[in-house]
Amino acid sequence: MIHRLLVANRGEIARRVFRTCRDLGIETVAVFSDADADAPHVAEADQAVRLGGPRSYLDAAGIVSAARASGADAVHPGYGFLSENAEFARAVLDAGLIWVGPPPEAIAAMGAKIEAKALMAAAGVPVLPTHALDGDAPPDVPLLVKASAGGGGRGMRIVRDAAELAGTVESARREALAAFGDGTVFAEPLLEHARHIEVQILADSHGTIWALGERECSIQRRHQKIIEEAPSPAVSPELRRELSDAAVKAAQAIGYVGAGTVEFLVKDDAVAFLEMNTRLQVEHPVTEYVYGVDLVRLQLEIAEGTPLPGLAPSPVGHAIEARLCAEDPASDWRPQAGVLHRFEVPGVDAEFRPAGGLRLDSGVVDGSEISPHYDPMLAKVVAYARTRAGAARRLATALAGARLHGPVTNRDLLVNVLRHPAFLAGETDTGFLERHALAVSPPLADTDAVRVSALAAALARAAANRAAARGVGGVLGGLPSGWRNVVSQPQRAAFLAAFPSALPSAASPTGEGADPATRIEIAYRITRDGLAADGFGGVELVSATPGEVVLSVSGVRRAFAVHACPGVTHVDSVLGPVRLTPLERLPEPAERVEPGSLLAPMPGTVLRVDVEPGDRVTAGQPVIVLEAMKMEHQIVSPSAGVVTALDAAAGRQVEAGAVLAVIEEHAE
Repeated sequence: MIHRLLVANRGEIARRVFRTCRDLGIETVAVFSDADADAPHVAEADQAVRLGGPRSYLDAAGIVSAARASGADAVHPGYGFLSENAEFARAVLDAGLIWVGPPPEAIAAMGAKIEAKALMAAAGVPVLPTHALDGDAPPDVPLLVKASAGGGGRGMRIVRDAAELAGTVESARREALAAFGDGTVFAEPLLEHARHIEVQILADSHGTIWALGERECSIQRRHQKIIEEAPSPAVSPELRRELSDAAVKAAQAIGYVGAGTVEFLVKDDAVAFLEMNTRLQVEHPVTEYVYGVDLVRLQLEIAEGTPLPGLAPSPVGHAIEARLCAEDPASDWRPQAGVLHRFEVPGVDAEFRPAGGLRLDSGVVDGSEISPHYDPMLAKVVAYARTRAGAARRLATALAGARLHGPVTNRDLLVNVLRHPAFLAGETDTGFLERHALAVSPPLADTDAVRVSALAAALARAAANRAAARGVGGVLGGLPSGWRNVVSQPQRAAFLAAFPSALPSAASPTGEGADPATRIEIAYRITRDGLAADGFGGVELVSATPGEVVLSVSGVRRAFAVHACPGVTHVDSVLGPVRLTPLERLPEPAERVEPGSLLAPMPGTVLRVDVEPGDRVTAGQPVIVLEAMKMEHQIVSPSAGVVTALDAAAGRQVEAGAVLAVIEEHAE
């Protein structure tokens, strides 16, 4: 029996495992890096052990030492980091601890995808041809270059031009080495317009193997899943049996024990093995909902030697999961770091367990610091309903109404996908975002919603000023907003906002030089007859407090929740979430950045510098490669010109906003 469990991971998966442990009466131990000292998973554990620097979650010896020091008798690897590292599993077992995962030999068999595909082919599982990229004649394009030692889209690249193969392989190797400690990559034919389907398996040590149906994970950006569901809308009973049989063959071929996932590409009637993940998947909650199981509980029971029942449960209903990530659509979906001032999802029935119709698995809470050192996923929001359409509606509504105040997220993209007619019709594949022009998704709030939200923000700020005046002895508290002896100028406020038709790419802190479409000027008076706001005919003020403004717009009353954070104001309403940057009337002098400066978009490490001072560059040419949040980010020249300054070197740590290079523009 397991009495005290250490989870060798962080964030939402650590909290998820702790949830089941509390239900079972198992004590919990967290490990944490210096960057995670105040993280929720640390506070929730019964004990916690510091590991060290940001990359210390990869320190196998340190984690085993933490287990010994805390008196843990078992280790759960979560997912990511060392979860599919056979040597780590062996180290845990050699220390006399219970390993909540498959045998090290099974992990090793699937850990190198090149060898794994050969093993699967021998077991009768259909596979795609593999190209080892060992210097022989390059294979035909289009190709998909993949990391052999890991997944999650890291080290994965599409090659459509043979001339780009060498450079693409080099980039993929660097990212794979940084993410998994192994830079081995390979290529296989690019199977376009296919569905990404995976089968959840559970196997005990007594020979019973369950195949718990399939999950569809076709909605992807940069080969990373963002929406998953169970069951797939396109899998027939016959295809389900074929996929399940292939998954069971894969498990039998390597003597698998525990929870795992076998992934396939499916196009029409063709099925091809992708990989086997020898761990719990991020998207496991949709299976838990549909099959009525707790996969973590089953993992723990299997590790204790408990046999599975002979028959697997039957599926009921439909579940859809969305991965909510800190990413900015206006900067090519770069991961974002910073303080999450507010994190609220309305209507949640349960956290970390399937109950009711809406589940939240999050690694963050109000005030959490989103670190530049780790994956930018904040949470998974999961909806369950009797029908697929019902689950999609419930999930889209919850996400649209969420209050996410801090770094920019991919929330609008998720909602737009869930409400898209093609998604609702089940017409999904791995090229869905590009085919439907959703790769850059418009904001949920339209232009009118942005403007009226800015008016609400201005009225809330005036209410906050009145409240502050009342707090200073009440001398000014009785005066109406903007009161003057002689009426002259209206009250004014100005904001920058992202309109659907004009997403700002770069604007100065004062708004100077910004696209006029992104600047909103608010001018209003509060008279005996009520609100008089320039350009807002038909808008009446019902009430205003610092946190909420109620407006009647053309006879329809709506509430606008206003939250002023440092440097940004968030306005949430049924019209859609709006993010505003207040512009001060008398701004502090700001340090000017030299024209043509290339700035670091986030804190990170310089991996490579591709230019020298004096070099001529073309528009779009890569200048610097930065690593942040487990991904490579190319910093490219915005125009043709000459490199007049360079302040970056490989290995150097840089802060967000640091000037990396200066390009003096010249005509090509």
